[in-house]
Amino acid sequence: MNFSSIFGVFAALVVMVLSIVSSSDSAKVFLDPHGILIVCGGTAAAGLMCFPLRSYIRVGGVFINKFLGAYATRHDIVITEIVDLARGIRENPEYLKQKAKSLKTPFLADAVQLITLGGIPEEALDEILMKRAATHTKRYEYDVGVFKTLAKFPPAFGLLGTTLGMIALLQQLGGADAQKKLGPAMAIGLVATFYGLVLSNLIFIPISENLAHINRDDETLRTIVIDGLRLVRRREHPKVVEEHLKSYLLPHERARLNRKVKS
Repeated sequence: MNFSSIFGVFAALVVMVLSIVSSSDSAKVFLDPHGILIVCGGTAAAGLMCFPLRSYIRVGGVFINKFLGAYATRHDIVITEIVDLARGIRENPEYLKQKAKSLKTPFLADAVQLITLGGIPEEALDEILMKRAATHTKRYEYDVGVFKTLAKFPPAFGLLGTTLGMIALLQQLGGADAQKKLGPAMAIGLVATFYGLVLSNLIFIPISENLAHINRDDETLRTIVIDGLRLVRRREHPKVVEEHLKSYLLPHERARLNRKVKS
């Protein structure tokens, strides 16, 4: 499980609940169906006009697998695997074919299988891998864009709900006991704005930023794979391959990888 994301979701819920409970003697005012319907329903309707339904099905899978799933930075794993390939191929020309199915990094496994097929020149092979890496990046950027677009709608629909509430309130000002109804009516009208801000700033924006961070990590990982396999095909010494690929890591990440290799 991605404990950081899970903890973030839990913390957001706690903050929202505590804010509601501590800000009003009657928390029932926040359960106004008028505000919830306008914000959630309006956001859903606007989102469907922006993206096809199949996009939400796929993005939902991305949310579960990456935001809530067991995603973690795998740079140390892929470097270790590539160094192992560089070491093995110097002793056994068939080592890549033997290890292709047991590699833990999907992009590396696909690339190694492509190499073992044979018949593809090295320049063409690098071009194919770079195109595949770029396709992954663009697809993940699209997923991030879906959440960033959805984040624009809730505040606007919250303001719309508040506006409708204010209109209904002003119609009642001339009636009996108007002053007594003024405060409660304004509170109900502002609930829609509250839900709009919560949905945007505690759900959609954090998810989009998290997925953007994961996409950057994945992009670096794919670059490591392409660069590393280029060195493996040249039969470079494993130590040269390792130090070259460790250049993609920060000092503390390199130190952690060194400890892992020694252990």
